[in-house]
Amino acid sequence: MKVVIVILLFFIIYNLGVAMFYMIKDKGQGRNTVRFLTVRIGTSVFLFMLVLLALKMGWIQAHSLLPS
Repeated sequence: MKVVIVILLFFIIYNLGVAMFYMIKDKGQGRNTVRFLTVRIGTSVFLFMLVLLALKMGWIQAHSLLPS
């Protein structure tokens, strides 16, 4: 499960980078920037829901950073 989360995080960063590339290349006039930012937002929401589901199902464990 942790590998899936890391892969999705890298995919989100990739989409952000590609959106920045098209924003610079097209000077903000093209549709590619909006498309890649929309994919990034959708992936972020999906990842958030996946983490909540994984916590609820017990696939991953939350831990505190405070000393016990």
